[in-house]
Amino acid sequence: MGYINLFLSFEMPEEEYTLPTTVLKTDNVILEEVTITGSSFIQKKDHLLVLPNKTQMKHAFSGYDLLYNLMIPGLTIDRGKKTVTSMTGNATLYINGVEADVREIQNLQPKDIKRVEYYVLPTSGKFAGDAASVNYITKTYRSGGYITLDGWQNIGHLAGDYNAGAKLSNGNTNYSFWAGHNMRSYDGTSMEKQEDLLFPHYTIHRKTNQTGIDYYNNQQYAQLKVSNDIKKHNLSASISVVRDATPHDKRQGILDYEGYDLHHTGSTDNRENESMRSSVNLNGIFYLNSEHQLKIRLNGGYTQNDYVRTYTEEKLQSLSEVDEDLYTFDAQVAHLFQPNTSNSLYSRVTHFHNVTSSLYKGNHASWQHLWKGETLFQFDYTHKFGDKWTVMLSPGASWLNYKLHGNELSGSWNIRINTWARYVPDTKQWMGIGFSLGNNQPDISYLNTSNQTVDLYQIKRGNPYLDNTTLYNWFFMYAGQFHSLFNFQGKTWYTLNRHNISSTYFLEGDKLISSYASDQSFNTANIEIAISSRISKNLQTNIGLKYGYMYVPGCSGLSQKNLSASFDVSFFIRSFSVNGHAKTTERLLDERTQVFRKLPASYGLSVRYSGKNWMAEAGTENPFTKHIHYREYADYEVYRYSQKQASRIYQQTAYVKLAYTFDFGKKTSHDSNDVDRSINSAILKAK
Repeated sequence: MGYINLFLSFEMPEEEYTLPTTVLKTDNVILEEVTITGSSFIQKKDHLLVLPNKTQMKHAFSGYDLLYNLMIPGLTIDRGKKTVTSMTGNATLYINGVEADVREIQNLQPKDIKRVEYYVLPTSGKFAGDAASVNYITKTYRSGGYITLDGWQNIGHLAGDYNAGAKLSNGNTNYSFWAGHNMRSYDGTSMEKQEDLLFPHYTIHRKTNQTGIDYYNNQQYAQLKVSNDIKKHNLSASISVVRDATPHDKRQGILDYEGYDLHHTGSTDNRENESMRSSVNLNGIFYLNSEHQLKIRLNGGYTQNDYVRTYTEEKLQSLSEVDEDLYTFDAQVAHLFQPNTSNSLYSRVTHFHNVTSSLYKGNHASWQHLWKGETLFQFDYTHKFGDKWTVMLSPGASWLNYKLHGNELSGSWNIRINTWARYVPDTKQWMGIGFSLGNNQPDISYLNTSNQTVDLYQIKRGNPYLDNTTLYNWFFMYAGQFHSLFNFQGKTWYTLNRHNISSTYFLEGDKLISSYASDQSFNTANIEIAISSRISKNLQTNIGLKYGYMYVPGCSGLSQKNLSASFDVSFFIRSFSVNGHAKTTERLLDERTQVFRKLPASYGLSVRYSGKNWMAEAGTENPFTKHIHYREYADYEVYRYSQKQASRIYQQTAYVKLAYTFDFGKKTSHDSNDVDRSINSAILKAK
């Protein structure tokens, strides 16, 4: 139905004149068969807007599932590890503009998601400072709740992940609770290693064959979160506890010595590790007025780490027992000033602090006490020149300092710069160019004077005199939609890590010392391309191509080229979805260890059934491959080795997964489970 056009002519008899009520006559129009098509990818000035369709939402049970189904080019989603990475780095995840953790995204109900915003190098104040941002725009509810259960069980070796969560909404306040347990146990791992220890007057050749490996790890966690959202602020507080234990990690080996020290012997290497971490997280966003926004973050935690290792080889019986108390703290105060749509200034001060105290017992007894801090001052100014150009300039500085007991305070001021320009020629494409200068501190487990026996000839030692790494990065990016079915994103970048912290080996008497140094650089040149295709309503693909060149300047033997490809495909039919993925072999030069690694090709397939409130999935990894080996080698002048390793966890495996959600009361938006289950430690370990 339409309306017949009506034209009225009138004169203004005075300054104010009220027109009489006018009624348009209706007109019926009969259309032929009409098909309306449109892209679910809409390129905005500063982000990509993605509208999920019914098929994608039906076959997703979490925020990670839906993001995977969207097949956004340049965005890599690992649903098993619950990670999201982009070409510019790790993506920060948000729900309605509020930063979310892993558990919140995991429990996010796809049917509550209205759209997804994907920002690369975001200019918006709430996302400023992120390498990339994914913002889920969801429905909001003020009452009711839900209970959710999910379980994943591996077949082939013992492994599982089981979680439970609940949420209750009461007006503007939400209460969420998550708890879970995961474990992994396997044996049958084999490792063949050949080593050369080059002493001044003799060389020791050693061949190691490890077959008796027995490993078991388990983890439990719980988190309670309370949030309050109103027009003037978003507040949240959470408390979490994580326990991680490896009660046994046993390895038995056969060693054949040749050359100077000719003999045949055996070795045993037993390790135990247990950690308990408690943390508190406070976050607040305050909307002062239309131009000013204030963000405050305060996090604190305590971790108790216990580590025991015993190693025997002939007459050598080595014992290392370490008890560590680790305190962590970080805080941020940020202010956004946005006087108009063309200008914004995002200022923030951030501080990270670690205090660790470790008591080493056994063959190398010592007490190590370290405090380490970093304070960042950052200012992000963004200006838009019309509809085509956006420029961001972010000068800043960082104050890095640490002190090991018995040593002098080490501190330094460093300049930080992040600047880029984006050009948007039309609504289908954009391109950007940029440069950044930053820095990193050494890992806390490197900054000590402790010694740890590795084997009969080798000792591992910390180094408290490491320099901070300076990071340079240049990049160019392009993204475009050449057809309603195809989306493209590409990036080329070059990085230079000056004073890169890496492994080093040197001789000390009749011992080989393994430690850390910061006297070299590590550079990389990369090209990455991603193409996503929505071939039909039920079929979509995502293709990725990567080329990388890694090298250490001044060291002719330390360089590596890598060309790899990845492929993901999803097919939907009624209540079933079929997902397949494949990845080619990769060759890498590790910047930390300077080890050359060859990672084997991998592939997998999964089938999922999606019901109204439940989901069942079965999948397999490498179903037709029986002998997958991971290879690596390194040459440190006084020490070189090559290694080949195979394990049951890398071979043919399968899994089943079940998930169920029960809603009660009025509908409540589902959060994702985002409990941070990582454990940090400053303990120097033998390997």
